[in-house]
Amino acid sequence: MCKFWLYFYNAISVPAIWIIFRLLSLFNSKIREGFSGRKNIFVYLEKNKPLLENGNKNIIIHCSSLGEYQQAIPIYQELLKYNYNIIITFFSPSGYKNSKITDERVIKIYLPFDSYYRIKSFLKILSPDIIIMMRYDLWYNFLFRARKMNIMTVIANSRFDTNDKTWRIPLVSSFKKCMFNMIDVLFAIDDEDEMNFKKVLKKNCGIFKVGDSKFERVLQSVKSVKREEVIDRKITDGKKVFVIGSSWKDDEDIILPVLNKIMQYEPELLTILVPHEPKETKLVLIEKNIEQNFKNLKSIRYSSINNYSGENVIIVDCIGKLLNLYSVSYVSYVGGGFRSGLHNILEPAIFNMPVFFANEVKNSDEDEVLLKYGCGILVNSRDGFYKDFRRILEDKNLRNEIGKECERVFSDKAGIAKKIVNHLMDIKNSN
Repeated sequence: MCKFWLYFYNAISVPAIWIIFRLLSLFNSKIREGFSGRKNIFVYLEKNKPLLENGNKNIIIHCSSLGEYQQAIPIYQELLKYNYNIIITFFSPSGYKNSKITDERVIKIYLPFDSYYRIKSFLKILSPDIIIMMRYDLWYNFLFRARKMNIMTVIANSRFDTNDKTWRIPLVSSFKKCMFNMIDVLFAIDDEDEMNFKKVLKKNCGIFKVGDSKFERVLQSVKSVKREEVIDRKITDGKKVFVIGSSWKDDEDIILPVLNKIMQYEPELLTILVPHEPKETKLVLIEKNIEQNFKNLKSIRYSSINNYSGENVIIVDCIGKLLNLYSVSYVSYVGGGFRSGLHNILEPAIFNMPVFFANEVKNSDEDEVLLKYGCGILVNSRDGFYKDFRRILEDKNLRNEIGKECERVFSDKAGIAKKIVNHLMDIKNSN
């Protein structure tokens, strides 16, 4: 059956996918950027030949986007101890652009479009010892050519979505199983994921529970936080700082009316709003919305913070500040749960505070972890958010009790990357 899928995929799916993406690129700037970035992949590899042929073996770590890259950082840092060259490949432009890689032993590049011959050429040039895919984003030709070349293939941080109905649709399930059966080692996040993968795949490949390196990355990130540099203490002293991270309009439609009402009872509340992708058009819309509809709210942009004169909403109009802002926060909200999928809720949790979020669009399991330990608070409606938010602002002991539960979230999460790499090295050495 897998041979059938190879022919079907290359004869039907690959051309169809290429045409669909080409059409979408006419309307979507990100997709256009992805096409543009892939034009010079092989020229770029030629320029980096001195690194790729320096005598050390190569490892490809594939990340769909920026979130997966963050998970990959502890793993590739551990691999560098074994003198590997690391090639980070990306599917999305946001991951490629926003990943800040300074180590000269690590290069980043787009993964080529998954056509048979482009992937064949790509892997022939790199000749990697191992390919690691972060969580998901599997491509049939990529896996097939790796198997033909006897390259070890690995999935790290893999989670089994029990709500994914495609595992129960016969034809789709057959295609997925063919891809997963080309994987040599699968590192699952927890016992349940390990059990579910073993049940569905029924194969002899290594399926092991090791945990999620995303938690370890957040633990690492805290070390670089500079609380004193993110915002002047004269502005935050005596205030209950509420940081809204990566907000979408759906989040703002819930939060802003609540803030407007709650300012009557909490005049010392200072809100720092960090929109997802703070483009000028979006910033202007937020400012107009606040000015026209919420009389108790006054806003100022972060870039104009030197002119601060008591505004109770600071709109962050740049990127790269969010983690530092969480470090001075009293309570937080993480956006995306109504629209695109929840953004990183572990970042505020590491600073031991209540974390509000919605999870109508499921894209991770961190929401379940925070809810399980009691430091995450689910937002389903404006009224519900108002009641929970006001209760936490009024009761400092309650706020501290909820925040303290966050410590349990990270209590056993260090060393996951080392477990993954040690396991891979044991396999390589035994072969």
